[in-house]
Amino acid sequence: MTQISRAGTAYGIAFGLVFAGFGLFGASTFFWADPAKIHGNPLVGIAVCFFFAAVGLGIVLAVIYGGRKLKRQSALQQAHPDSPWLWQDDWAASRSESKNRNTIIGLWIAAIFWNVISITVAAFAVPQLLQKSDLKALLPLGFCLIGVILLGAAVRASIRRERFGKTYFEFASLPYTPGRPLHGTIHLRFNTTAAHGIDLRLSCVRQVITNSGRDSTTNQILLWQDTKNIPADALNAGPMGDAAVPVDFGIPSDGLETNHDHPNDQVLWLLHAEADVPGVDYSDDFEVPVFRLSPASAPGVSSSSFANYNSSNNFASSSAAATAPAFQSDASDVPAPSNPVVVVSTGPNGGTEFYFHAFRNPGKVLALILFTVAWTAIVYFLHRSTAPALFPIVFGLFDVLLIYASIRSALGSIHIEVGNGRISLRKTLLGIGSTQEFSFTDIGQILAVTGSYQGTSPKSASYSIRLLTKTGKKLTLADAIYDRQEARWIAAQIQKFAGLNLDTHVSVDAPFVSYAGSPPQRGQSPAAVSPAFKRGNRAAAIFGAMIFLGWIGYIAFRIVSVPHTPHRSVSSGAATTRLSRISYSALTDSDEQRIRQLPAQAQAEELLDRAIQHDSRALDLFEQSIGIWLGDIKLTPRMKQLEQRSQFSTDLRVRQANADLNLAMDGWKKDDHSAELMIERAESDPQSRANSIYFMGMLAGRGVAYDRIYPVLVNYAKNDPDAVVRQWGVEGLRFLGTDEALDQLFDSFAMDRSATVRERAGCNIADCGIFTRTQRMRMVPRLLSLLRDSRTSAQTRNWSFLALTEITDQNLPPDVSAWTDWYNQHGAEKKAEFEQQDSWQVRGDE
Repeated sequence: MTQISRAGTAYGIAFGLVFAGFGLFGASTFFWADPAKIHGNPLVGIAVCFFFAAVGLGIVLAVIYGGRKLKRQSALQQAHPDSPWLWQDDWAASRSESKNRNTIIGLWIAAIFWNVISITVAAFAVPQLLQKSDLKALLPLGFCLIGVILLGAAVRASIRRERFGKTYFEFASLPYTPGRPLHGTIHLRFNTTAAHGIDLRLSCVRQVITNSGRDSTTNQILLWQDTKNIPADALNAGPMGDAAVPVDFGIPSDGLETNHDHPNDQVLWLLHAEADVPGVDYSDDFEVPVFRLSPASAPGVSSSSFANYNSSNNFASSSAAATAPAFQSDASDVPAPSNPVVVVSTGPNGGTEFYFHAFRNPGKVLALILFTVAWTAIVYFLHRSTAPALFPIVFGLFDVLLIYASIRSALGSIHIEVGNGRISLRKTLLGIGSTQEFSFTDIGQILAVTGSYQGTSPKSASYSIRLLTKTGKKLTLADAIYDRQEARWIAAQIQKFAGLNLDTHVSVDAPFVSYAGSPPQRGQSPAAVSPAFKRGNRAAAIFGAMIFLGWIGYIAFRIVSVPHTPHRSVSSGAATTRLSRISYSALTDSDEQRIRQLPAQAQAEELLDRAIQHDSRALDLFEQSIGIWLGDIKLTPRMKQLEQRSQFSTDLRVRQANADLNLAMDGWKKDDHSAELMIERAESDPQSRANSIYFMGMLAGRGVAYDRIYPVLVNYAKNDPDAVVRQWGVEGLRFLGTDEALDQLFDSFAMDRSATVRERAGCNIADCGIFTRTQRMRMVPRLLSLLRDSRTSAQTRNWSFLALTEITDQNLPPDVSAWTDWYNQHGAEKKAEFEQQDSWQVRGDE
């Protein structure tokens, strides 16, 4: 009986309300926030937040609607406990409504959700990547392409429903029972022609759902199937363009009952109809009720192994199929398929050869190759990005398997020769392979075998031809056969040639499905979950969750660390030349008009001075004008003082303006061309190398050609034989503002052979540069580890203690134990304090 969980309903409603609440809160935050503090278009953020709020409200409505539906379902079950075919409204009315309506709704939900997310991400990322001619722009565009495909599928499904109307399958009897015919009529709007008639397919499917939530996977196991074609002239046309399609199948006497008792393990009888017509093709799916009228009349079902449950496709008349068992054995012959993939001829040893040529399933092989290419591109981008090493390794290993599967599917061939008292098997890849032989006297069975497939279409099912020896050994003779009739026909032909008893049933082998017992039936306890499968699924789920959470964490890190513009600049700690200072009030409209009338030098000096005094409007105006002043600003005494003061501002945005100022005074535009000129000059002119790599850091820190500059800068900072070059490489790294740059600075601080380089690296770790306080806090454990190392020099130890003081604002004695105790007790608290501050707030002099 269906049970209604009040706790589950309450939890679902609460979850939806929280989801909607966060969406509305985020939208209000974007709406009321200071536009100067928002990077990007706030309207996009508001739209995304409202979308998530709508999703949350949709969850609430779905939970309420689902609760009412479950309540009504429970009432029906209580009213008809022994008649499960009356538990569905359409079945109780002797009809089955088309399942395509739910498919259409699902497609539209998936298309809308995917496109909102992918288009939003692309709108933020693609323009910046295209400006840098970065191939990573193809990745978000690829996700947008998937959204277009989903949208096209949703539109096509909607057109199909509009064209053929609200279709349904009308039952001739209720319920249908094993051992008897299945008669009925499909009603639809069909004012078109079907030159090849309408193809019908009746399938008995076991549907197993593993895991739950977003990690759930639906596996279909085809237990039995029969097909028929209804000629166009057999359709019963109505006066209003409607049509009636006659349905006539036989249900095997050992067929299983429909069973919905266990949502994660169900037995379904599905009727599929399709027709190739002009325009959008006709396609429909109906679930039909197959039940025994009394559970006591059901024959005993072996529960020794799920593999004992198998299927058969019977192409004889329905009257014969209605009485013959077909699930566990089938002695009927199978006619040859109309368009077989296998080529049958005389083999080199005089026997009959079944040849499966390379690239025999071009559609599926091409799909696999395209997926492999896309996956390889993801691996390449992960390798070129700053993602943790785990991601390219794991994705790369899976990519190797995909590449092997693509090569094998496209270039692998199979030769099976039957004759002269033996079966000879030769599998080749690029013409290279080995041969195996089996004597007829050693062979126990030749069977067609299928496994589970994901999705809802039985066309996705793949079949194999399996040889079982009398000693229990199993060998797959051929695989990747996607036609059920062809698989059964090949098995029958080999059985005949080998002198074996004819058995054309299709055995089921689904080792990776959690439920290893027999399919669920009324009056039987549910199939037990194999402990091995439990452990395997739990381990797989944990591993998958770790990969998923790690990936989300990395994306979140990139979102937080990259787009925040204030992450670059600073210089050495030289004493500041003091000139008379001017105190300004907040910049007004009249002040702005006056400043715009001044020469470029005076504009830059006044705006930078105001910015150093924390006037955000002046800072914005400075950043807007810096490109216009290119080449017109000189290092006058006052500008020199302002330049030095801005290096040590408590606002990272001012430090970033310092980098822009230096680039403008040196005549560098912030574009890829400047980056290439700097790299070329550093390589070709040793005299200007130090200056070039210093400005490289400023340029990359402003988001220009970062991926191009970063490895060059690191190479000079760590490997150049000239200590002066390494020193200015270290100075350039401080402008980048990324964790990886901070890690490189620590390596130079700990290992460089020059004391000057180590000192500058230590200063940049502690206080200088465009790193947030949270980023610098991450260096504390590494500094403590360096202090505990007996090989660390006395000078480096002194610098390490100084760095700890400047990073944490703590005045402790130069004792590693004292610092370790403080960090263990207060490190998390201090980090939380820094995280609560605005990211641009840092320790400084101004």
